Order: sequence, then structure tokens, then C-alpha cells
Amino acid sequence: MTEQNEYRSSEAILEAIGIVEKDAPGGAEALFMAAMLADSPLPYDYALSMDGTPHNPALINPAAAFFAATALIDPLVTYELIDVDADNQIFALKQDVRTELRASMNEEQTLDWAGRAIYGLNLALPDAEPQNWPTVQWLMPHIQACRDLVSELGVNTAAANRVLHQTGFSLYHQQQYAEAVEFLEAAMAVDVALKGGQHPDIVADLEGLATVYWAADDFDRAEATFMACLELQKEIFTEGNVATAPILNSLGVIRQARGCFDEAKATFEECLTVLRATQGEGHPATASCLSNMALLYEAMDQPEQALELAEQGLVINRRLYGDHHPEVAGDHNTVALLYDRLGNAAKAEEHFKTSLAIREQVYGPDHPETAQAMCNMGLLLDSVGRVEESFDYFDNGLAAYEYALGPSHPLMEPALNNFIALLEKLVISGQGELRARAEARLQKIVERAG
Repeated sequence: MTEQNEYRSSEAILEAIGIVEKDAPGGAEALFMAAMLADSPLPYDYALSMDGTPHNPALINPAAAFFAATALIDPLVTYELIDVDADNQIFALKQDVRTELRASMNEEQTLDWAGRAIYGLNLALPDAEPQNWPTVQWLMPHIQACRDLVSELGVNTAAANRVLHQTGFSLYHQQQYAEAVEFLEAAMAVDVALKGGQHPDIVADLEGLATVYWAADDFDRAEATFMACLELQKEIFTEGNVATAPILNSLGVIRQARGCFDEAKATFEECLTVLRATQGEGHPATASCLSNMALLYEAMDQPEQALELAEQGLVINRRLYGDHHPEVAGDHNTVALLYDRLGNAAKAEEHFKTSLAIREQVYGPDHPETAQAMCNMGLLLDSVGRVEESFDYFDNGLAAYEYALGPSHPLMEPALNNFIALLEKLVISGQGELRARAEARLQKIVERAG
């Protein structure tokens, strides 16, 4: 992008802007909108995002979008109001132009252009999917400017809500939980300003915010937020409405994590009561609640009751989804863990192998879910003295984790710790080729850790 080298007076800049407003009003709109955002490049397509016009690039083909954007951009280049990078199809306002544009706006105009700028940013921002993170990250200076406009000017619009909401969940997918919470709280404040506090969308906002607290292991705030969500649901919906079931299910898990077992049990029982009254026994949400309740009973040192609940959940999901579904794989894994806890290694191995086979079929060999299943098999086989088989499962599982997540991801820490314990045992007591393999693998882990 070009650099501005010569001083221009305010009069000269405003005169150029005035000419563009007369001859190319679409380009002038893009100019004013960009002035409200960050001092950072924007894509050409942003110039097509004028509020109330049919220029949304999603509605026209890429070639047409390129030519339409170029027609709007060219006058801005001609009058030296922007810098462009034609190869990457991005533009940025010259600094003196930004300064003059912002200074020329009165309070009403500033608010109007702020709303339009956020509208355009909303069209440029992709949904909160992990594969879209590079685009979100590139737009982050403008997203932060949007948040500032919402906070300072009160730009409470549907577009502002979506920008903040999608950014929050994009950060959540990147495990940047503190930043995610800031954006989601700001999004909910916009929603409340637009719709009031007694609206179903606020229920969804609270559920999303609680989920992020949960992911960050902030169980106190997660519980409080799920409780607020549940109370609002009960105010808005009818008594025993099925919409409360997912919140009750999550709340039960949170209360278990906080060590409040009696409260967790009562919450899961309330969830099952709602589901059975509204959905019957064979609903996937019922299976999920049963599975979570099984883990609670296991934590309460009641593995027999836990296994009974887990097997009920497995029966429901197999009936619903068949034998080759991720939910069924998860149920087999839970049942296997409980059989292992009860000392039935043969049944545990049977269910662990079934879970692994499903995950390999559904996800492939290099997926975190498959890696977890391999490492669970490794841990079980180690416990019954089948150390060579255990080594192979752990080795393959850790390799899958590393391929999918990188060498230092938190998800692989428990499996890595168990594998290291096995390797250290083999180095001390193993013989021949297996001992040599263990020493080599342990050396690689030590070198990687620095």
C-alpha cells in the first residue's frame, strides 16, 4: 500500500471528499463508514456493504463483486483518499483523511455513520467457526472499534449484537475465554437494550455465557449464570417446559464439578422428570442426562448404580442412531470406564474397543476423539499387565493428538502423563526391544519439553 508523503490542507481534503460525494456517492459512503472503524485495512467487499442497498457481495457472484467494488474504490484512489493493495484487494484510509472525516461529523452524523460502519462489518465477519478464525483475527482491530462504538455511542443494533456475539464464540473456539466473556457480555447488553430483559434471546445469551465460564473452569460464575438462565426460562415459558432440560443438565454437571453432589443429583432428577413428561424415555436429551448422572454416581462412589444409568443411555442412543454414531461411541466409553472401575477388565476392553472402532470410522485415525479412545485402551491394558499392547495404543494415541492439536495442547496432558508413567516403568523393568523403544520415546518427550 502506498505512503502519504505530502502535506494537504483540510480544505483540499474536504474538497476532494465533496467531489467524490457528488460523483461517486457509493464510494463516499464507504469512506465515511471506514472512518468510524480502526486505522487498519479493510477488504474491497466492505465498500459494497452500504446499509439499505443491494450491494451485499453475498448476493452477487465474485466477478460482479470485484467489478462493483473496483468502481467504488477507483474514485477514492484518484483523489488520494485511500491507499490500496490491489493484489490482496484491501484498502485503508489515509490518516489525514480519517482525521478530517471524523472532525467534520456532528453528533448525529457520528452516530449514523457508526451504525452503518457496524452494519458493513457485520457483513464482512464470518460465522464463529474454527476454520474462520484467520479472517476474524485479521478483522479484530475493526471488531474492537465496533465494541468501542457500542460502548461510547450506544450503537445498539442487531448488526452490533452479531459482531460481538460471533467474535465472542470465535475467541471461545480459540480457548481465549477471558476475551470471549468480554465480547459475549457486551453482546448481551446490546440484546437487552434492543429486546428488554424478558426475551427468549436473553435466555440463549445467558446459556452461551455460562458455557464459556464452564469451559474456563470458572464454575462459580457458570453456576450463577445457568441459574439466572433457568429462572428467566421459568418466567417466560410454561411450567416444566422442555426448554429448561438442557440448562438443568448443564447445571447438574457444574454442581458436580463444584462438589455439590446432592444438589447435582436433585438437578439431574428434575431434568429427567421434565424430559420424561415431555419427550418420553427414548429422547437423546434423556440419554445425555442419564450419562451425566452416571458420572455423578461414579463420583459418589456408587459405580453399580452409575453403570446401570450409563447402560440405559447407551440403549437409547443405539436405538436412535444405530451402532456407528459419535454419541454411541461416547456412551461405550463411559460404560467401559465403569466396568473398569468395577474390576471387569474384559467388559471394559470390549466397550473401549467398540468406542475406538466407531471413532476411527467416524473421525479417522488422527482426530482428538480417536486419540482419547486409543489412550483409554492403553491405560486399561497397562493396568492388566499387557504393557507392550499398552505402549502401542499410547504411542499411536499421542501421535494422533500431536497431529490434530500440536505437541503442547492441554487436552493431551492426562494421556501424556499416563504414558510417561508407563515409559518410566518400562525403562526400569522392561527388557530388550520394548525397553529401547520406551527410552527413545521418553527422550523425545524430554527434548520437546525443553
